[in-house]
Amino acid sequence: MTASKTKSGVSEDIDMLSGKVAPGMEITYIVKFFPEAKSDYAYDLMIITEREKFIVPIRAMGSRAVLDFPDQLDFGLVPVKYNNEKPVILRNIGEKTTKWAITTPASFAVNKTEGILEVGQTEQLIFSFQPAEARKYKEDLKLSYDNFDVTVPTLGEAHNDNVYLSKGHVTADPTSITLFSHQYYKIVNKSAVPIEFSWRAFATEAEEKEKKDRLNSQLNNEQQDELTEIERRFNNQTLSDDDDGSLDSDDSYDNAELSAKHERRK
Repeated sequence: MTASKTKSGVSEDIDMLSGKVAPGMEITYIVKFFPEAKSDYAYDLMIITEREKFIVPIRAMGSRAVLDFPDQLDFGLVPVKYNNEKPVILRNIGEKTTKWAITTPASFAVNKTEGILEVGQTEQLIFSFQPAEARKYKEDLKLSYDNFDVTVPTLGEAHNDNVYLSKGHVTADPTSITLFSHQYYKIVNKSAVPIEFSWRAFATEAEEKEKKDRLNSQLNNEQQDELTEIERRFNNQTLSDDDDGSLDSDDSYDNAELSAKHERRK
């Protein structure tokens, strides 16, 4: 509602919430917002004409949590199968306490995946990267808070470090029966980090997994064959027992009939 004056100087109320507009003309409305608190406000303004009805959404955002986090995580060049750690500070620089959650890709991990951060508080997170093979890694982790999802690029490049064997092969010296001979075999680590090692029958984890899966499949097939054979034998034994029982019943019936005839003759 607004007030205006007529030519005669008398003020009258004119309803500005409804009216008519000529073709090619327009009416401008000014929406004023007077918040009473730092919170979210939502209102749907409905416009109705002679032929249609549509809604103009009005939204006002109140206090928001804002988390300070690096734009990307770059672990740089790291050795294969070595656990590399990177500390990161998560800070709430907004005006609202918020709950946060982090989802990491398969090759990366974090010591804490969720929490609550007060205004002005910080929390240190430890991200780790342990690559399984020598290649470049570029994946995304997701940071979620206050109904927002933020994607952060996570980078790293793995390489085979300077670790090698002192000999390409070992040849045992001739020895007599019941005696033994020995050869020295060294694992040389020229890298800047400690290396864990183990002796395995396969060159890669993929080959080892393939062999294990094949053996497991073979064992499962053998177990299934054994169960099928046991079930077949059990069914055959059951049928045999049923046949024996029916013959005994017939013999008993015949014996009873012969006894009855003998009694009648007497």
